Amino acid sequence: MNRKPILILFLVIILSHLSFGQVSPKQKKQEFWKRISVGGNFGLQFGTVTAINVSPEVMIRAVDQFHLGVGFSYEYLEGKHYFMDTAGNYLSFKANVYGGRIFARYYLRSLFDNFLGNLFAHAEYEYLYYTRPYRRDPAGIIIDAYGNTYNKGLDVIEINSLFIGAGYEQPFSERAFMDIMILYNLNASYSSPYSNPVFRLGFGFRL
Repeated sequence: MNRKPILILFLVIILSHLSFGQVSPKQKKQEFWKRISVGGNFGLQFGTVTAINVSPEVMIRAVDQFHLGVGFSYEYLEGKHYFMDTAGNYLSFKANVYGGRIFARYYLRSLFDNFLGNLFAHAEYEYLYYTRPYRRDPAGIIIDAYGNTYNKGLDVIEINSLFIGAGYEQPFSERAFMDIMILYNLNASYSSPYSNPVFRLGFGFRL
């Protein structure tokens, strides 16, 4: 019986364990931070509802090309001629919107090694909170574009949005990149500051 292959295999296993054991905690820490990227999105929407959105985020490459991230959202919201009173006067409102989001993203780099590899699928849940100067009231004297009636009084608005869509990452350097996304809100409502489709422009930097 030729034992040389068994001996060689045994030596390879031993050497691989030794080499792994030689990876210092500092090197492991460096490898972890290489999986992290920071950045954010900037969004604009104009029309009956004007929205300016700024959303910083942190993202980590969890497995292969699958990434997970969290972000904070701030939005300036202005509804132009959004309400109308019984006299036919149009009423506008302004609000500061706050919230947070979690998202998952999968890049196609595992399937393509050309520019198509920079395409990615994106899914996201977002929670937003803001107040406006009119509250829902069946006997209200103010009407919105959807036929809902209101009276004066502070109204707390909570919005839960679920986005799905796709995007493209354009690298500027080995670490810096730009994202362009088009998303669809599956949970759109009359109180939502978004109108489908939602376009986003983001920038990021890998650590």
